Amino acid sequence: MRSCEYLKVSTKVEDRRTKLLCVMNFRFFNRNCLVEHEDPRLCMALSVSITFEFQKNDERNDTVTMHRTGDSYMCPVVAWAAVIQRILSYPGTGPTTTVNTMYDPDTGTFSYLTSDDLRIRLRAAVIVIGEDKLGIKAEDIGTHSVRSGSAMAMYLAHVAVYTIMMIGRWSSDAFLRYIRKQVEMFSHNVSVRMLANEHFFTTPDYNPSMSRQDPLIINNPASFSTAPSSSNGSSRAAFSMHY
Repeated sequence: MRSCEYLKVSTKVEDRRTKLLCVMNFRFFNRNCLVEHEDPRLCMALSVSITFEFQKNDERNDTVTMHRTGDSYMCPVVAWAAVIQRILSYPGTGPTTTVNTMYDPDTGTFSYLTSDDLRIRLRAAVIVIGEDKLGIKAEDIGTHSVRSGSAMAMYLAHVAVYTIMMIGRWSSDAFLRYIRKQVEMFSHNVSVRMLANEHFFTTPDYNPSMSRQDPLIINNPASFSTAPSSSNGSSRAAFSMHY
């Protein structure tokens, strides 16, 4: 997702082309059966479908479905089920409540997660894991790193390019700029695969000669499609007289 789709960003609402996601934009399914948000087994659903009502590429009501991974933590179904049910546990929340909503029961006030909040946590994670281990510096990380990292993860998993584009909702190949060739696994096994067809034969080009009587020859008066055109219709007259 783009950060402005799930976080409060500095850009004014009226200047954004994307709409912040709400609770109602998330639907959970067990095969073809809808699982209600209030179901205590929501996190056990098999998939989650997210509908983006309006987005940067001007597409409306675009739905992307992701399936459970089986991982207890790194799973889109488990993660979003926890978010949705947490939000609905707050007083006065409902289908139109945005997904970045937080509530403090001690003060009874609401707050909203911002892009600055996420940026701080992402950079803290880099420091904890280790800059040397990751090969990147904390200050180089931003909210867009989530989107970039997702594209890279799919690419390294050999997900088809058109699938990456559709899941990431890219209408062009612009996502390719997120593919980092510095990542060690980027060229994994490429050298070995280059040897798979070490010897190959190049088929010579074939340029057949064409007869001057061939109607496809340019400017042949016998061909209406290739005959020279003029505004006074002389080519049409010549064509009709020829036949």
